Amino acid sequence: MLFLLAFNLPPKWVTLHIAGLGLVASAGFARREDWRTPAMRTYLLCTALWLVPVLVSAALQHALGVPTAPDWTELPVLVLRMLGIGLGIIVLFQRGWLTLQSATVALLCALSIHVGAGLVDLLVEPNASVTGWRQIRISGLVFNPNPFGMFMAITAILSAGLLRNQSLHRPALWGLLVAALLCVWASGSRGAILTVATGLVVLYPPTGRTRLLLYIGAALATSVYLYGGLQAHDMHSDNARMQIISFTLERIRQAPWLGWGIGAYERLPGHVVNAPHNMWLDLAVSSGLVALAGGLLSAVLLVVRLYRQNQSAARLALAMFMAALVAGTLEYSILNSTHFRGVWVLVVALACCTLNECCTPRETASRAARHA
Repeated sequence: MLFLLAFNLPPKWVTLHIAGLGLVASAGFARREDWRTPAMRTYLLCTALWLVPVLVSAALQHALGVPTAPDWTELPVLVLRMLGIGLGIIVLFQRGWLTLQSATVALLCALSIHVGAGLVDLLVEPNASVTGWRQIRISGLVFNPNPFGMFMAITAILSAGLLRNQSLHRPALWGLLVAALLCVWASGSRGAILTVATGLVVLYPPTGRTRLLLYIGAALATSVYLYGGLQAHDMHSDNARMQIISFTLERIRQAPWLGWGIGAYERLPGHVVNAPHNMWLDLAVSSGLVALAGGLLSAVLLVVRLYRQNQSAARLALAMFMAALVAGTLEYSILNSTHFRGVWVLVVALACCTLNECCTPRETASRAARHA
């Protein structure tokens, strides 16, 4: 089910909903002790901190007659997608039907198919060029080169995280890493480049002088690539983003505590595009500043928990979560984007499962001491 979810998420095929429902149903296998684990409690807390204010604000919007309030039918669907799928994944871990290793392999296998599809389009299409390939991506696999770049960034981070393990230096992982990085570059998504850079820096922090100099050089080269050769399209995109931010901040100022409703952005007069392209601005304009504060607090809580775990699995989970934060901040909505919402649930659920596994030896020792 995890493989099906990850495989169907980039193109948003209908089987995505089937896999999601299967994972929601797996939450029904939870036992009483499952709700007391660090994974379950952390996931519930990190999600409820922003989801509860979103639901409360939606109810108040209806009560006060806000014309852009969301339909009631959207709210239970949002809860199932954000809570049901995540809790279902955690239950699979706690029942022993899924492990961190098998989950990582499933994700890599699913995403590697899209890596291959992207490379085939790039190399096989007649008169292939990077510009033409991006147009194929828009109407092809994932309908937009930016989400494709994000999924390729996730693939690269997962591959690099496994390669940190000295026993897993396999040629297939190196090949997948190189191919994913090539797809990130070819996608032309600046957000994807920054996303993969964030994950790699977390995985390989600049602790020594050599690595620090390497990162400085890479940052300068990336800056030249991103901003030194800006095309007219890129300049237009940057100007549009500034207009989006200005418009969104003004709308937040007009309704700071209640917001305008989930999906209301494209119905607000004067909007530039159909979404703020920023998860934090989207939370605030849709559901108010309380939801924004809850989202920020939940992100800080999970980062701190993962950072304190000095283990390779926790380091990879932290890299994935930080990359998701960067991607969401630069491009996506946690309330409306099917692509990013699916990525967010997967990343947070797997991060919480990592915390649960990191705590397992300690809990085992504690139980042994009590029995002794």
